[in-house]
Amino acid sequence: MELKNYLLFAWRWAWLITLFALVGVGIGYAYSQTQPRLYEASTMLMVNQDQGIFARPSPTLEDLRARERYALTVRELLLVRPVLERAAGMVEGVTPAQLAVRSSTKEVGKTELFLLSVRDTDRQRAIKLADAIVASFQALERDLLDNPYAQASTLIVVDPAYAKRTPVSPDYTRNMILSAFIAVLIAIVIGFLYDYFNTRIRDENDLDRRGGGRPLLTVGKLKGTTPTAQLVTLHDPTSLDAESYRMFRLYLDTLPADERPHVIAVISADSGEGRSLTAANLAVGLAQTGRRVLLVDANLRAPTLHTLFDIPNQGGFANLLSGTAQAIEPFLRITAQSNLYLLTAGNVAGLPAQLLGSHHLDKTLKALRQYAEVIIIDTAPLLIFADTTLLLRSVDTTLAVVRSGQTTEDRLRQMLELLRQTQIACLGIVLNGVARRRRRLFLPNMRPTQPATPVVVANRSEIVGDAGD
Repeated sequence: MELKNYLLFAWRWAWLITLFALVGVGIGYAYSQTQPRLYEASTMLMVNQDQGIFARPSPTLEDLRARERYALTVRELLLVRPVLERAAGMVEGVTPAQLAVRSSTKEVGKTELFLLSVRDTDRQRAIKLADAIVASFQALERDLLDNPYAQASTLIVVDPAYAKRTPVSPDYTRNMILSAFIAVLIAIVIGFLYDYFNTRIRDENDLDRRGGGRPLLTVGKLKGTTPTAQLVTLHDPTSLDAESYRMFRLYLDTLPADERPHVIAVISADSGEGRSLTAANLAVGLAQTGRRVLLVDANLRAPTLHTLFDIPNQGGFANLLSGTAQAIEPFLRITAQSNLYLLTAGNVAGLPAQLLGSHHLDKTLKALRQYAEVIIIDTAPLLIFADTTLLLRSVDTTLAVVRSGQTTEDRLRQMLELLRQTQIACLGIVLNGVARRRRRLFLPNMRPTQPATPVVVANRSEIVGDAGD
């Protein structure tokens, strides 16, 4: 996973990470509020080793090691049960068990000094407890150290017990930072698991990562509450999305003249992925560049194009396929866009698969080529109906449509694999419905990258890029 992918992940889930961080800070603060305020009293002590064998004027190395072990022993004995029981008895309001939990010792650098610290909810009582522990040890040290003849105390109080007026616990800052850190980790795990199990394609990078290659065109979420209003190339021609559709012509112009497709079928894996709207916008965009374009509605099961252009669906492609029509011209409808003609689905008599599988299909498409420079065909969902596969055998190439947030990786791969197995060409993928869209068009030195599943075109392999509905 590249650094760019990590940054994109962080940007995509920034809202959740921020939300969880704020919640974590709140939880840390609330937790701190429930904890008792503890004051800490500390006294600095030193082990008196100027007696017995430790008082030799010229100590040996073994003597120095013995002094170190002796100092550690005194520190440990300072907090043994007999000492704490005696100290707890000297101060009211605390038990030996509580005192054991709240008491600790810590060395001061590489010296013979160490600190005795005691925490308590009462500042003055913390000071008294620290002094009581020292006094208790001094009273019991002869028995604890098995030295009944010691003349002086083993402990020397270097700095009397003192406690700051501000409590040392709870530590609000530490608790809030720790809880926020844990909350952020939880948010990252949630985001990772969601991305892992959610195979819906979101953007260009996601499409590339999931085997579709880089998109040929990327279109944002179109404005408008109705499909007709979303025909942006006709109703909002100055918009960025309309320009993206028109730029499809530039891609066609980069192809060698003998490789430019005449008949292009717009396909998608499932319904509701913007296939018909993409076909209509591409057709209008090409017509606006001066080309003579014919838009054909070959979705005989759920025809849509006639509603986009507000044209009645009375006779059309199905009539031509049935062989009952005597001429093509009466079915070619003039649209609001100059140079663009629409062939509606028409009256479907019989099964669509039978019509599209008949010998009239090749004959009809051959005849239609005489009426336009480019023919754009809208189709039924490729992975739902067999009709589309029958139709695709007679077109020059296809343009696949992927819907951001809807098309899954599995359906994308199934569509590409079906195209490969049937040796049907594909220009690329149009990715539509993308949030925060960036316009993208691949020119000769920026061809779409090869997807995980290449599509065979006649005797060669072409790249499949992004496609939009």
